[in-house]
Amino acid sequence: MEIWIWAIIIFLDRVIDVGLGTIRVQFIVHRKKIPAALFGFVEVLIFILIVSRVIQEIQHWPYVLAYAGGFAAGTLLGMYLSESLSQPEVQATVICNGSREKMEAAVREAGFALTSFDGIGRDGPVDVLDVVCTTRGLSRLLEIVTTADPKAFLYTQELAALRGGYVLGLKSKL
Repeated sequence: MEIWIWAIIIFLDRVIDVGLGTIRVQFIVHRKKIPAALFGFVEVLIFILIVSRVIQEIQHWPYVLAYAGGFAAGTLLGMYLSESLSQPEVQATVICNGSREKMEAAVREAGFALTSFDGIGRDGPVDVLDVVCTTRGLSRLLEIVTTADPKAFLYTQELAALRGGYVLGLKSKL
C-alpha cells in the first residue's frame, strides 16, 4: 500500500514540478526575471526530491510510471495555466488580395483598430493592414479576414512591449 501512496505523491509532485516549469518559461519569454527565478527554485526543489526518491527505489515500477505520467500531465496543466494566465498581445499583419476598403471596414466594424499602408510585394503594390490584438481575439480576427478576403495573407508575431494606442479588450492596460 505504501508503494501506491508514494506513486500518487510522485505523480502529483511531478505534475506541479512540470507545470511550474512551463509557466517559468513563459516568465522568461516575457522577461519577468524575479518570478522566473522563484518558479525555477521551487521547480528544481521538487524535482530533486522526487527524482531522488524514484532513483533510490527504481525497482518499484509504479514510481517510474507515476514519474512519467506526472511529466505528461504536468505538461498539459502547464500549457493550460500558461494560456489562462497570460493574454499576450500580437501584431497581425494582413496583406490584402482583394479590396482594402472592404477588409478595413470589416475589421473596424468588429472593434479592432488597425493601421493601413501601401506595400510592395513580389508582384507589385499591395495593401497592408496591421492589427494589434490579444491572442484570444486572434481567432475572431482570422475569421473576419477570411470572410472578407479568403485569399488574404495573414501572419502574426508576439509583441514584447506595448504602450499607447488602442487594443480591443485592453483599454485599461494602455
